[in-house]
Amino acid sequence: MNYLTVGRFTLPADLLAAIAAIFIGALIYRVKEKKSIGDWYWNSFFLYIALYKLSYAIFNFKMFLDTPFSLLYFNGGTEGQILGYAGIAGYLFWIARKQKSMIKITDYLHVYFLFFLLYWTGLFAFSENFIAAGVQVLLALIFGAFYLKGRQLSKEYATFFLMLEALVLSLFSNLLSVENLLIYALGVFLLVFQSFHKEELQD
Repeated sequence: MNYLTVGRFTLPADLLAAIAAIFIGALIYRVKEKKSIGDWYWNSFFLYIALYKLSYAIFNFKMFLDTPFSLLYFNGGTEGQILGYAGIAGYLFWIARKQKSMIKITDYLHVYFLFFLLYWTGLFAFSENFIAAGVQVLLALIFGAFYLKGRQLSKEYATFFLMLEALVLSLFSNLLSVENLLIYALGVFLLVFQSFHKEELQD
């Protein structure tokens, strides 16, 4: 894992990339939709972080009891990541079912791509893999143009962008890493969920 020094603090590159992607993604959404992004967006990230961190106490219960403050420094590892992504999927499903009139299901996939395309761009840049960052910027710009023009993100287009990102990651990263597989699993879940939701509306 790469680390960057910001002032007196040393932070992991993936954390900085995620923070940048969260706020830039929300800004792009605001420019396109002429309104602030919904609370579900911020809640999803807080939920992931909470589950990822607190899962340490679940999977390392004895150590947590011995040294409770270890929760500040450690996380749930791979199991915690799985729990975090499962939590996001369950949360988005729950609020969409509970607040159909308030939540645009199509926002899920648009925001998913905005965040993760920006995340990988930042991660490659912070890791000083500038060739990969340049390719990722190009892919992010293609999707950004697609999104800002208001094009419908159909199943075919969503699959196309997933495949392009898979190609980039297979060239410059480890496509089969747990983190990347979980990210793709969330994208597939949102794609399937959107498809089923549209079928419900047509019935």
